[in-house]
This record gives sequence, C-alpha cells and structure tokens, in this order.
Amino acid sequence: MVGISSFSSAPNRSVRYGMVQLHPFFFKDENGIYKGYMPDLLALLAQNEGWRLSLVEAPGDELVQMLQNGEIDLLSMAPTPRLEKLFDFGKEHHYATWYTFFTRQDLEVLTFRDLEGRKISMQAGFFALSELRRILDGIGIRYEIVETKTVDEALEMLRSGVVDVCSAEQLATLGKVRRLSFRRSPVIFATSRIFFATTSGKNAELLARLDKKLAEMNASPLSPLPMLLRRWYYDDEFTFFPQWALWTFFSTAVVLLLVGAGFVVFFKKERRLRLQGKQLQERFEFERFLSEASRMLLSEEEGDDVLRNTCRTLLEVADARRLLLLKSTFASSRRRSVDICFEYAAPGLAHIAKTTEGKLIFVSDIPRKWLIDFTRGKVVKGRLDTTSLKDFFPASEGGYFLFYPLFEGGRFWGTLAINTHKDEECSDTANLLFHSYSKMISAYLLRKRQERRLLRLATTDALTGLPNRRSFFESLSREITRSVRRGRPISLILCDIDIFKNVNDTYGHDVGDEVLRQFARVLRKTVRAEDLPVRYGGEEFGVLLPETDLRNSLQTAERLRNVVEKTRFHIDGGVENSLFIYLTASFGVEEFLGAQDSAAEFFARADRALYEAKTGGRNRVVAGNRPQ
Repeated sequence: MVGISSFSSAPNRSVRYGMVQLHPFFFKDENGIYKGYMPDLLALLAQNEGWRLSLVEAPGDELVQMLQNGEIDLLSMAPTPRLEKLFDFGKEHHYATWYTFFTRQDLEVLTFRDLEGRKISMQAGFFALSELRRILDGIGIRYEIVETKTVDEALEMLRSGVVDVCSAEQLATLGKVRRLSFRRSPVIFATSRIFFATTSGKNAELLARLDKKLAEMNASPLSPLPMLLRRWYYDDEFTFFPQWALWTFFSTAVVLLLVGAGFVVFFKKERRLRLQGKQLQERFEFERFLSEASRMLLSEEEGDDVLRNTCRTLLEVADARRLLLLKSTFASSRRRSVDICFEYAAPGLAHIAKTTEGKLIFVSDIPRKWLIDFTRGKVVKGRLDTTSLKDFFPASEGGYFLFYPLFEGGRFWGTLAINTHKDEECSDTANLLFHSYSKMISAYLLRKRQERRLLRLATTDALTGLPNRRSFFESLSREITRSVRRGRPISLILCDIDIFKNVNDTYGHDVGDEVLRQFARVLRKTVRAEDLPVRYGGEEFGVLLPETDLRNSLQTAERLRNVVEKTRFHIDGGVENSLFIYLTASFGVEEFLGAQDSAAEFFARADRALYEAKTGGRNRVVAGNRPQ
C-alpha cells in the first residue's frame, strides 16, 4: 500500500520522494503524519524553491521500480555498480549509515563466523539485507533471516527470544538497544553514504539544485544540518544534555550574549560536540577496519601478507607509536625465546628490531606474572622501562605497552604488542578494537595450522612417511620449471624392489609393510639432503635429483643398488638377533633434456629404463635411451 502526504502547496513543480519507514529517518506518527530526519531535511531543501513536495511510502523493491518507471522523482540510495547503471545519482551525500548485530547478554558476535546456525531478524526493503546474505553465503555460513516490516518488530523478536541475533542500523537503533540492555557486536557491514537518486535521464536540474543546496549547508558555519541530526539522533534519555536543558541553554545564552559572556558558553558547547563527533568517527573507523580485516583474514591469500597488511592498517587507524607481532619459539639452546615476526612504527621512529639486533629475548627475561596472564588469555599493560626488558627495547622508553595474547587453538602462540603515544592506557574503544583483532589473529592462526596439517596428510605416504605420488609429480613439475629457467641439469631415478611379492606371500603383508618402511629409510639415508625420495606405487620408489647430470645420477643409483643389496631387512620389527632377509632392487635413470623435453616423456623414459633393468636380470642400473 502506498501512502502520500503533501506538506507544501507551492504550484510550480511537483517533487515526489519515496521512502521505507525507518525510525527516526522516516516514519508516521500516531496522527498518520510523516516525520523524521528526511521530511525535515526535504523541507529545508525546498525553501524558496517553489516545489510541491510529496512523500511516498512503499516497500524498497517497489520504490526502485517506481523510480525506474518515473512514477516518483527522488529516492535515497547507496550507489552500487548495478544501480548506477539504472539511475542518476547526486554528488553530495545527505546521510551516512552502517549496520551491525545486536544480541542478548548471553551471546557475543565478534566475527561473522559466530553467526553459524543463528536465526537473525532484520527489517526488509534495504540494501543491507542483500549485502548480509552475500557475505554469509560467501563464507559458507548456515543461517536463517526473518524479515520484518519495522526495526521495532525485529528488536522485539530478539527481546522475546524468537531469534538469536538482530541486525539493524547503528544510529537508528542506539536508544532502543540501550533501553533493552542488548549487547552490540564490533562487526559492521553495509557501510555506505546515501545520495539522492532520480530516474535515468530525467530531473538532472533537480539533482544539481539539491547538490548545490547541500554543499552550501555543509560549508556554512551556521548550517542547520548539525541541529537536524541532533534533533532526531541525539538520545535525550542517555545523554548529559536532555531536551528541556537545551531550551534552558539557549535562553540563558541570549541573556549571556547581552552581557558578553555567551560566547564562552557557545564555544565550550561547540568544542564538546566536536569531541563527540571525533569519537563517533573514531568508532566508525575502528569498526570499518574490523570488518575489512575479518574479510581479509578469511580470504584464501597465502603467507604472512594478510597479517602484515592488516597490522600496518591497524597502526594507522589506531594512531599508535608502534605495533609488533611477537612469536614464542625455541632458540638453538632449546630455551624458549621471543622473536619479532614483524614490526610497524610511526614515521620518525626507529624500529625496535634493529636496536635489538644480536640480542635474544628469552622467556625467562619476561616478568613471571606477565607469563601467567598470557597463558590465561589476559591482556598485559605497563611500561617496559620498569622491567628487565628495558635493555632489549631502548627505543620504547617513555611509551606504554599493551600485550594481547594470541593462541593457535589451545596452544599459546605469541602476543600482539601495541606501543601507545602516551604513558597511559588507551581508550575503551581502542582497547575493544585491539582485543577483537587479537581474537581474529588467533582464529586465523588456527585455520592456517589446520590447513597445513591437511596438506601434509594429502601429500605424504602414510606407510613410509615419504612424499606420495601426488606430491612427487607436483615436485617434478616444479623442478623441471626451475631447471629450464636456470639452465641447470635435473635427473630422475626410479627403482622397484625385486620380486617383492615373495615377501608378502611368504611372511604376510604386515612384514611386507615393515620392509617397505625400512627400504624408505635406506633411501633417505643414502641420497643427499637436497634430493627428494618418494614412494609413487606399491614397491615402486623414486628419487628426484636437482642440479645433477646423468653421469652423477648413475653413480647415485649404483650406490643405492649396493646399499640395498648389503642391507639386512628385519622381518620381525628389527630386534637384535632377529630374523632378516636380503633384497635387491632394479633402477632406471634418466636426465631431463631441456626446454624441448616434457615431464611426461621424462618420466616415461626413466620408467622404460626401469623396465629394462627388471627384464634384463634385475639388481641392475640402466640409463634411459636418448631419443634420436
């Protein structure tokens, strides 16, 4: 159903503006009259223009279609690539917004991953709804979204326990959320600036006029826009300056202006409002950083670049002196020490890593109370020049440090160290930022550890511990590419245990498996550290020899053959004086021929040489036949 309310009778021009109800941006009061920030802003913009303004209410998708068909003249929207192709947008934004999550006190949402399996209420008709679906679907989260007509309905569903989480606009719901004692998540999304939009190719002069008036208002020191924002978004119940006190202030200011004292009150108030605006902007920047950092840490990008990039950005956003990522590790003396993985410092400051060059920081140098707090997941705060660490960090003198512990699953990994500008603790907002980011790093470290474990399982032969067939051919392709690029030789040895079936038939497969493990150990001990021994079949093994020509690889294969022939293979677990057998193996050797050769042909030639060795009497080394 569409409702229209006219609030100007000027005869010259009809301007129709469409909007979904969102208190206090745009809503109907008990008398059915539209009120809110947007009606008041439109009234200001329409002054002296001779426009006849009408407000049109409908669901968001219907309003978009109405604007496209020319049935309304104006909408407030966030420009996206798809919408910019359909509509014309103004150049001056009139509103900035972002969405977050609210929960009851028994639940905490620190990342999008915490929404797994949750039921979420959210007002329909806004871009943020599709943006949330895109984010959650992109990272594979299971969820259910319950769409409501108003924000109040969505919040009531959370209060009554129908849903687990409510997603709503931050500014529009601040007062209601505080009254209901809901917990607000640091995660934000759908951050955008809102512009006027018109039907494509129409109303260009209307957009231009609106942009001009908005620009004039923003540039004026007496702009009515701050008062308008405060009227609708300044929560009297939760602020130090309620509405009745505002009128008292202005009345007193008039009297004080007459005696010359009003200027002092005015500038104090203005300074306080600027401070609040700065704090709001700081929080917005922090939440935007956390949203972007969570996206980057969940990406598929490899290496430490993700951590480096997010840490560098954090230093800029938090305006700190320096940031360090410290990892707990073991020194050559097997004593646990602390390494500086990487460090970022504000311009003009020397890097601590350079001043500590040649020094090794042992865990024993760190105060015992700090270590206990680290293992318990507590944040450690204090000055380094009051501890034994002052000799390691001379550049930090005069600075206050905060250490946020990092965990890789249940194992303590290290700390995120923040060096502040002042000799005091950071603000609650900044502390929440650092704490949330340290939790993100811990989740990232655990995910990478699990990925490495899965990769190791996928590329290792479970019986012998050697690289498996998949890993072998990946390494073969990689070494061939390096050989062609550098013009260096590379050779391949394929070997097969002679008549291995007799071992399985005579002693059983358990003994056969033990013999294969012993054979793998012989390969590892005999070849060089830079060579790659692999098991690519049942009793089939190979050795990839980088930087080795055919002559040297034949010598290596002959040495392997002799070692295998002389090795006693124990058939009951390798106990002293136990039963043992002797085995022989056949070897095929081939050298890569350069850019005109291929990995498949290279392997095939070595395989044919191995076949020749086995059919020619076994226990032999045969070189591959060169193509004519």
